[in-house]
Amino acid sequence: MSIQILGGRASGHALFVPKGDSTRPTTVMLRRRFFDAHQDCSGLTFVDICAGTGAMGLEAISRGASELVAVEKSKQVFKILKTNTDAITKKIPDANIRIDIGSADTWLERFLRIYKTWDEEKKSNTYIYIDPPYEMKDLYKKCLKQIEESDFIGTLWIESDRQKGITEKEVNAIGFTFEKVYKQGTSFIARVSS
Repeated sequence: MSIQILGGRASGHALFVPKGDSTRPTTVMLRRRFFDAHQDCSGLTFVDICAGTGAMGLEAISRGASELVAVEKSKQVFKILKTNTDAITKKIPDANIRIDIGSADTWLERFLRIYKTWDEEKKSNTYIYIDPPYEMKDLYKKCLKQIEESDFIGTLWIESDRQKGITEKEVNAIGFTFEKVYKQGTSFIARVSS
């Protein structure tokens, strides 16, 4: 099975997807809705937590993002992520992509310390995209609390599902509100702010 990059310099490039249910790539329609509204990612640092195949971050790179930082916990899925990022780097040689293996919350804690050292422009042009398996509500909450307690001034996006994942009410209880929501079926991508 494969999914394709929808637009930009790597448009049409097929990304590998692991067999089985070890990942749940963002649906094509939901990804399209998001990137129809964010076609030009120039100057953006896209931080993809629970990256899976890397489809969201690689789509951002294809559309001109300055940098992609992606983290994936599963060793099996990480191999697919590396295959996909290596292939995009061949198509876009100047792509600035870094991938890490590790748990989302531990990695995010380290990342937020590094983020503090960035200049204001880079900080404000950073998207953090959180998309763990929908059922892992505790991981959503832990990551959101870490960001809420940090000096993050960029844009925070979460992908979830109204039936299986963290809800707007649960996100509100942590101190965030939904600002913009893209929906496809019961799944959604929401921009949240504190």
